[in-house]
Amino acid sequence: MKIVTFFLLFSFISLSSAQQTRDSDLMKNVSYRTSFGVTLNYLLFVPKNYDESQKYPLVVTLHGSGDSNINQVNNNDQAHPWIEDSVQARWPHFIMAPQCPSVTWGGMGKSTGQISEAAKAVLEAIEDLKDKYSLDTNRFIIGGFSLGGSGTYHQIEMKPDYWAAAVPCSAGGDTLKIELIAQTPIWHHHGSNDMDGAALKRMSAALENHGYPVLRVTSDQVVSSPAGWLNEIQKGTEPEDIIYKNANPSYDSLNRAIESGAKYIFLMFNGGDHESARLNANHNPLLAKWAFSKVRGGGTTNASVNPWKKGFESRGAFSGSVKSSNSTLKIDFTAQSNQVYLKMYNLKGNLAKKIRLTTSAGTNYSNSFDLSELTNGYYVVKLGAGEDGAFHTTKILLTK
Repeated sequence: MKIVTFFLLFSFISLSSAQQTRDSDLMKNVSYRTSFGVTLNYLLFVPKNYDESQKYPLVVTLHGSGDSNINQVNNNDQAHPWIEDSVQARWPHFIMAPQCPSVTWGGMGKSTGQISEAAKAVLEAIEDLKDKYSLDTNRFIIGGFSLGGSGTYHQIEMKPDYWAAAVPCSAGGDTLKIELIAQTPIWHHHGSNDMDGAALKRMSAALENHGYPVLRVTSDQVVSSPAGWLNEIQKGTEPEDIIYKNANPSYDSLNRAIESGAKYIFLMFNGGDHESARLNANHNPLLAKWAFSKVRGGGTTNASVNPWKKGFESRGAFSGSVKSSNSTLKIDFTAQSNQVYLKMYNLKGNLAKKIRLTTSAGTNYSNSFDLSELTNGYYVVKLGAGEDGAFHTTKILLTK
């Protein structure tokens, strides 16, 4: 009987300990002293089975006002969806959750054109991390709630060539700086009852007014607290049915848009408020897929190009290979004409580069071309005989 009692007690203690594991327990406490004398404390998640021979993305999540980074990580799911096992298994990455060293991350009100001290501290700490870990500098993602949402817009305004994607929630930025802000893909989450969704409407309208394609999405809010989320999950409700109830466009349509490279998504939760929008954003089942599809410079790693749009169809028996390495494009093929053209299109279908090659019909051709003038991202390469003859197409990711 004593043995049975001891076993039951041990099991209860073990179960209680497991249930008390918090997200912050999975993260390291780090303190960094900047070159300008500010101390930035932050939580750092290091992916399981970290391998220094691999390159890992980094997600930075900025907390809201009046609270600590640790409390918001543990009680408001601030490290989600990034820290979830399923997300880490598919896209292993680092997570940084800093404590704001001042009253603001920057970006509150009209832009001054000067980067905030807190924003500079985050950037310096990231540079320090780059010296310690193997990070994929083409896939840094920034996000934040409320004060941190404004800080997110501030970061992509001040450092438009630094971030691969931005995920602001319940806050906006300076629309007068929209051309800088638009250089980074954005997924903005907001509640309709949070000042009638004013910040979302203002930022999305600014993008549209400057010719940027915005995908507007609405869904009905189902949960408004972590406890409510857990209750739905325990009942067996699928995450997409919680976050995308009565969604317009539908969950499936949005998923297809992401796979086609959607760059600006603005999601309004009908009935949601300032705080609940964060909870729903943090459990958005499509967010990680979208964010990790982006690369610095505005490119998309998994975008598919409709073969019957923009002239990207393959036609004829043109054979060859096209490969990219850093800023160089290498091509090898058997020429079918004395006149061969190399054309590169971005994912909007705009011609980014065109070269007329000097060839002889029936001979092998090999050459390399410098692409340093192009921005990072995906390109469709069209290699063809003359302007309208047989051609070969492929898709390359340019990183440098």
